[in-house]
Amino acid sequence: MQKFLSKIIAYPSLLLLLVQLISILINPLLEPTKFDQAIFNCFNLLALALAVWVVNRSPVINWVAWILAIPAVLCTGLFVSTGNVHYLVWAQSLESAMYFYTAIGLIMYMFNDNMLTRDELFAAAATFTVVAWGFTLAYSVCQIVYPGSITGTFNPEEPRTWVDLTFLSFSILSSTGYGDVMLVHPIAKVIGTFQMFVGLMYMALIVSRLVTFTTEIRK
Repeated sequence: MQKFLSKIIAYPSLLLLLVQLISILINPLLEPTKFDQAIFNCFNLLALALAVWVVNRSPVINWVAWILAIPAVLCTGLFVSTGNVHYLVWAQSLESAMYFYTAIGLIMYMFNDNMLTRDELFAAAATFTVVAWGFTLAYSVCQIVYPGSITGTFNPEEPRTWVDLTFLSFSILSSTGYGDVMLVHPIAKVIGTFQMFVGLMYMALIVSRLVTFTTEIRK
């Protein structure tokens, strides 16, 4: 057990990545349940706590992470207990900002030296999922504030599910663009435009840097 905990502490980016990927898997399983939103929000809070931990280990200002995380947790709790959608908007907005801040912390961590460590490889993958998650939350807020701003080929009049928004976010960030979930409101398109730019910059800066260091290590 002690060895397992020491490995987790040694690779916090891996733990964050695993939690992010597991959250994507469990959401479709929770949809048929009665308290799916509450359960998923609790799991999301775990990812948020891990995000704060990862940021605290990177060379970035720690207190900013807590300023974003603590109100997000409180708003999520108020939404679960009251069902007031305004609390959900604030919670997801703060969570989105927290994930973007975490991505900045991870990037600074990866660019902090000229060495490529195993945890930095995990950090590169975790950064991608964290950014995708941040934009998923941004799309969710946009959909709540502007109903009908995001539509799709199936049941176009209904709001997109969390799985749809996650699929949309990963599609845009990876430049895959399947097109079955569409942005129709100008604000939603602006968010999508920023995500396209971030996806291109991620490939140009992060991936190219890792490839360069990997080539140097092999030499």
